[in-house]
Amino acid sequence: MNRSRRRMLQLLASAGVATPLGTMFGRNAAAAPSDVKALFVYVPDGVIPSLWHPTGSSGNLVLPSMSEPLAPIVDDLVFVRGLNMYAGGATHEGGAAKVLTGDSDVSLDVFLGEETGGGLAHRSVQLGVGSTFQGGGDKMISYVGGSPISPDDDPINAFDRLFSGLGGGGDGGGGEGPTIAQLRAGSVLDSAIDDIDRLQTVLGSAEREKLDVHLDALREVEQRVTGQITASCDEVVWNEEGYANSDADNYPTTYHREDNFGLVGKLQTDQLTLALACGVTRVGTLSWSHAVSPTRIAETGATRANHDASHYGSDIAGEAAADYIAHRRWFMEQFAYLIERMRSIPDTGGSLLDNAVVFLCTEINDGNLHDHADMPFLLAGGASGQLETGRSLDYRGTAGGENEAHTKLLVSIANMMGVNIETFGYSGTGTGGLDGL
Repeated sequence: MNRSRRRMLQLLASAGVATPLGTMFGRNAAAAPSDVKALFVYVPDGVIPSLWHPTGSSGNLVLPSMSEPLAPIVDDLVFVRGLNMYAGGATHEGGAAKVLTGDSDVSLDVFLGEETGGGLAHRSVQLGVGSTFQGGGDKMISYVGGSPISPDDDPINAFDRLFSGLGGGGDGGGGEGPTIAQLRAGSVLDSAIDDIDRLQTVLGSAEREKLDVHLDALREVEQRVTGQITASCDEVVWNEEGYANSDADNYPTTYHREDNFGLVGKLQTDQLTLALACGVTRVGTLSWSHAVSPTRIAETGATRANHDASHYGSDIAGEAAADYIAHRRWFMEQFAYLIERMRSIPDTGGSLLDNAVVFLCTEINDGNLHDHADMPFLLAGGASGQLETGRSLDYRGTAGGENEAHTKLLVSIANMMGVNIETFGYSGTGTGGLDGL
């Protein structure tokens, strides 16, 4: 998206002076050579490895029960195994603290935002779905200065922060914009229609098409917040009353209620993809619940909370394992929705997915064993032609007979965004990114 369109939409704001985080990793900040976006998605409490990792060869992957909901998007994925999270605590909390930090004091999402987000409204965006419910800082995955960052779990507040400046016209200055109450009372897009019409007259046909898609996506999020019915060629979304926070919901709050978990997740997913597509940010993080997750997703039929189910014992055919599988499958259905949505949004030379790298992570490997070995990581997207998908990569034993450090994957992701670092946190198995990525 070009700068003039972002100015019209008033998505830019003063971002302040960049913190020179790049110097912490042996280099100065450098402009990225492309407009690759990065999205980090967290789901809690690991997997049952034998029911997660695919079999078969690249281009012909067979997915077992936990990962099977990813089958419709398997050609957009890279399964990665054989990476250990070294150093730090070997616990749920320890895993959450190092999965994006590599045991340094800043997480990759924050670091990349500082490196690539100059001039954008938000250097990085951290949203959550029940990520702060019955949880604390030691269960978060984003860090700066060694301190955790709590994601914003409230979709109303998130929408206000990300998009409240859409209603104004003029030169793209830093006006306050409408309040969330005003946004919910009327169409912010309608109020900007004159600016939109003027911009349409100066854009080429390809740019007009992209703007139309982004405006449609904005309208969809707006209508969900105001409680209208939204329809498109691909789906009909029905929310009879619309999402709204209720003062009567003291504990849990409205956005932490289990019966709202799926709806809040969809709203947060839509807002993050929209933020990436519209140039609000180049880096986003979506945290589904948190480590030691208390979430029970009733629509799966599971009777146990996710963390309780993850302690399935030795019986992968037992009731606890069945609940664990059901939860993980549900999370993968939501991830598939995210990827399909990104694939449907046009972007320079292709789709938003083509120009992004998406990292799906968790804080432990086997939910029953609490180990940090052979982590079940997943990549998606094309990274502007840098990432070949439809593959399964196995790094077990490739570091002198040991598993590679997962920090090499973090380095690879940074490199895909044009941030040319050699290490990120732990470097005990060597420097540089992963071979084959």
